[in-house]
Amino acid sequence: MVTRSYKQIGIRHLGLIVTLLLGMSESSAMPQKTMANKPVQVAVGLETRSATQDQLAREIRRQLDGRGVSATEQEVQAAARRALDLISKGKDPQKGVIYVNTKKFTICASWGKDKDFCKSH
Repeated sequence: MVTRSYKQIGIRHLGLIVTLLLGMSESSAMPQKTMANKPVQVAVGLETRSATQDQLAREIRRQLDGRGVSATEQEVQAAARRALDLISKGKDPQKGVIYVNTKKFTICASWGKDKDFCKSH
C-alpha cells in the first residue's frame, strides 16, 4: 500500500514537471512572436530628390515582396505619397534623409550625398 502511494505521487510529479516544461517553452516563444510583428525597414536611396511617386512605390513594393511582407497597393501608394511630400519639404536639395512610418513598414529615403545613409543604418 505504501509503494502504491509513492508511485501515484511520482506520476503526479512527472505530470507536473512536463506541464511546467511545456509552459516554459511556450513563454520563451512569445518574444519571438512579438519580434515578428515589428515593422520592416524599407531603404530607398535616390540620386536627387526629384523622384516620382511611381518610382518610390515600385521600390517599396520590391523590397516588401522580397521580405515576404504583404501590403495593399493603397498602403504602398499612400506611403510613397507621404515620402514625396516630406522629400519636397527637405531644406537641403543636395542631400537629406526622411522617415515615413506605417503599421507594416517604415520607409527611410535618402538622396544626394546621403543616398546610402538608409542602407547602412
